Amino acid sequence: MTEIAKRTLTTIFLFFFLSFLYLFGNNIALIFFISIVSIYSFYEWMLISSKHTVFLPIFFALNFLLYYFDIINTYYLSIITLLVWVILIYSIILLSNQMKVFIRKYHMIIGFFIFSSFFLLLINLHPHDTTITSDGTLVDNKNYFLFFIILISSIDIFAYICGKVFGKNKIVPSLSPNKTLEGYLGSLSLTLLFFISFFNINNLIWTYLDIFYLISIIFLAFFGDLFMSFIKRIYNIKNTSNILPGHGGILDRLDSYFPTLPLFYLWLMI
Repeated sequence: MTEIAKRTLTTIFLFFFLSFLYLFGNNIALIFFISIVSIYSFYEWMLISSKHTVFLPIFFALNFLLYYFDIINTYYLSIITLLVWVILIYSIILLSNQMKVFIRKYHMIIGFFIFSSFFLLLINLHPHDTTITSDGTLVDNKNYFLFFIILISSIDIFAYICGKVFGKNKIVPSLSPNKTLEGYLGSLSLTLLFFISFFNINNLIWTYLDIFYLISIIFLAFFGDLFMSFIKRIYNIKNTSNILPGHGGILDRLDSYFPTLPLFYLWLMI
């Protein structure tokens, strides 16, 4: 079976699995799923640097306690996480050699923060709850969870297709040789067209500010992929694991989700 066929079948399976979880799952099932994804992401992160995975129980226990006792203010967490991502991305572009040393030295701490914030922000989208806004409107928050998954998946899919069909000009060949300018611009154009034209969540009326957030998320998704490519170049690996046929590891598949989630969370706050 070709890699494209494996990639397609894995994508279809994940789509139906998430759809089933969205339609029929409850809070416990969702919390369990997000926990497994976050823990395995941290596991892969530690594995690629040959670090001991003894921190996994600590990672799970700490994040569960933070969530259960509602200790962390997720609004401020999203701001801090977004700033950390901007600094990381800015640094790997302008201070590449220094960042290689920095990431090797603080690999565990960086991963602990990235995947803890991902867990806490994603799980606090409350995808199976409803809330009432100040004007009395009933809002189904599970739509936000679905919207985020579809949005980032669409960005990745559009970039992959446009890059395969039209890609000629490499953006950063030293880090990610498959990323092309045509793929990025195609993803930007098609994502904007698709979501503004056809996707309406909780009666959203698209404003210029909403479009700005959407463009920024597409921009960050690209750099999330670039960041993970940078990490893999440091440790000289192709994929973070082989758990997802055609995709590689969880980190290979979710690299665009990690930096975009805090910005998406802030978008919901406006």
